[in-house]
Amino acid sequence: MTHDPNRPVVLTDYLTDIEARLLIGYLEELGIPAFHSGVGGSTGWPDAAGYAQVVVRESDYDQAKRGMDEFVAYRHPDGA
Repeated sequence: MTHDPNRPVVLTDYLTDIEARLLIGYLEELGIPAFHSGVGGSTGWPDAAGYAQVVVRESDYDQAKRGMDEFVAYRHPDGA
């Protein structure tokens, strides 16, 4: 089987769709294509069906991870 560098991989999960879309917007500003895969998993709570996944191409994963780390550091400079 041939390795596909464009294979979609999950970068991270967020509890809300809004948080995931904020990261996606930041990554796209950096020139990294990213998308929201919808809801995954289940939390067990009736009003919270799952979590939001941020997905990138495998070939962009390392750059996207660095971008995500910058995004988190900017939003939470005290590490909280």
